[in-house]
Amino acid sequence: MIGSFRHRVTLAAPAQGPAPTDPPDWYCAIASVSTAMVDGQQAYFLRGRYHPGITTETVIDFEGRTLQVQAITDVDERHVSMQVLAVEVAARGR
Repeated sequence: MIGSFRHRVTLAAPAQGPAPTDPPDWYCAIASVSTAMVDGQQAYFLRGRYHPGITTETVIDFEGRTLQVQAITDVDERHVSMQVLAVEVAARGR
């Protein structure tokens, strides 16, 4: 993907949840929210084209890191672009 959506992430539902997200890949721009921590976890904003399968149950894999979706904004409610707030899930023993 050329342009500002240069990060490719893999979307998945939690193991106990509904069927996997289709399509599972999403191109987005990722920015850390350096001043924001959610319950002691690093927060990130992800911005990309609208993907109807992304919910607050979605788990995002980015280069071996796991992010959990916390909030979703459908920009201008047009189903064209979206912004996602996610937090990094720390692996046990890290």
